[in-house]
Parts: sequence; C-alpha cells; structure tokens
Amino acid sequence: MMNEENDLTRQNEKVILALIGSPRKLGNCEVLVKEISERLETAHVLKLIRMPPLNIRSCSACYGCIMDQVCPQKDDMNFLLDHIAEADGYIIASPVYFLGAHSIFKRILDRGFLLYNILESTYGKPCILLNLYGMEERIGAAPHTLMTLASFLGLRIKASVNVKAALPGEVLLDKKIALKARKLANDLFSEAKERHAHGCPFCGCEIVRMDKKEFCCTLCHGRFMIGPSGKPIRVREGKIFGAPEYMLLHKTWLSGMKQEFLKTKKEILRTTLPYKDTGEWIVP
Repeated sequence: MMNEENDLTRQNEKVILALIGSPRKLGNCEVLVKEISERLETAHVLKLIRMPPLNIRSCSACYGCIMDQVCPQKDDMNFLLDHIAEADGYIIASPVYFLGAHSIFKRILDRGFLLYNILESTYGKPCILLNLYGMEERIGAAPHTLMTLASFLGLRIKASVNVKAALPGEVLLDKKIALKARKLANDLFSEAKERHAHGCPFCGCEIVRMDKKEFCCTLCHGRFMIGPSGKPIRVREGKIFGAPEYMLLHKTWLSGMKQEFLKTKKEILRTTLPYKDTGEWIVP
C-alpha cells in the first residue's frame, strides 16, 4: 500500500528541468537553481543537465530538418530535446563570461529548427531564466540568448533575472538574492501574468535596433516608441511568435525556399563556380 501511495505522489509531482550552463560543480548557477527548487512549495522533482559537457555538433546546413528528415549529426541533441519535452517547468541558468551566455546555448540555437519538433510538447510551459554575472557593464547579450532559446521552445518566461555573483558559489551570501530565489520559486507555477518593467513592451527583451523614430525588438520584432512620460508606446506586435501552428510557418517558408533553390541551382552554380579557387584556405 505504501508503495502505491509513493507511486501516486510521484505521478502528481511536477518535473522541473534545470539546464545548467556552467561547467563548475556547485558554482553559482547550480546553487541558485537548487535554492529556488528548495523554496518551491509545489510538489516536484528537480532534474538537472550540465550543459557544457554535452556533445552538440555544429549545423551542417543540409536543411534536412526543415524537410522532415532526420538530422545527420550523431550527438546529444536528441537526448536534450527528449528531456526538455518531458518536463513541466524549466530553470535555465548561465554564467556570463565574455559579454554573453555560455557558448553551448548558441550551439543549440544554431540547430534551432529541431526545437520545432517538440514545440507542441513545450508550448506554454513556464520557465525562469538566470544570468549570473560579475560586472554589470559586461553582461552583453547574455539575457537575449536565453530568452531566444526559451521563446523558440514556446515557453512562458515567468522571469528573466540578472544576478551579480562573481566568485564561485558566493551567490547566496547576499540575503537579497536568497529572498529573490523565494520570489522566483513562487512565480514559476503561478497564474500571474508576466510584466515587463523595461525593455520591449511585448516580450521584455532589452536589446533593440533603431529604425528611424521607432525601436525594433531583436527577439520578437515588435515595434515601439518611447512616449513623453518615458514609457514605451506599442506600435506594432512582431510576427515571429504565437501558437505552435503559427510558429511552424517559419519551417514551411524555408521548405519552400529550398524548392526555389533547386529550381535555380544551375544558374547559381554558374555564378559561384568561378570563385572556387580564389584565395588560400588555412587549416590547423
């Protein structure tokens, strides 16, 4: 009877998957994620994947994935996607090294069309994004990278937080961060709507392009202006994110572009072949 009760309890537990972008054991990323888990009142099991050791190979630009073919790269990508698809919520944490998140996340995004394969399983699930940095003026594009990964998985970004913690494992020495961990734990599975105190008024991304008198968000491509009061004024919502069937139009469009390439392949080859022997390639 006890085993049956334990099995039932286990079935009712949420699965939180933590993607740890630091190679350092018990470093700031890992410790903060575990503190959030400890503070979470929802019954759950915390599963963690240390990202840097994963074998994620570079995209070979074969376009097989958008043609519904199996990716030829034999690596850990399917292992990662399978675990992402099975989780109920996510905490993604990365150290900020040189003006950005750990490179493992960019390698995953370079294979980003594979994310569409699990979009229907991940869409609408909540996540928290953590960027652990030492120097605030050197945080660079780190938050943008994690937001891009979460957004193309269709996740609800409940919070994207930049946390100052430079020395290994020091993150919880600051009591304010410990209190922040409690709030993040409460936010993860809450029904509260996400609020963007600054950045893009549509998605919260802080990196924008200037386009005449408007700002264009580099993530969702929403357009906005800054009003006289200093608050953003929405001009036009971006056309990248939405329901899974809408987001998958991107893949459909690219599939059509490959067909267009095949039609003009001979003409393209006539244009490019004269450049074949120009220059000298340098290899290790």
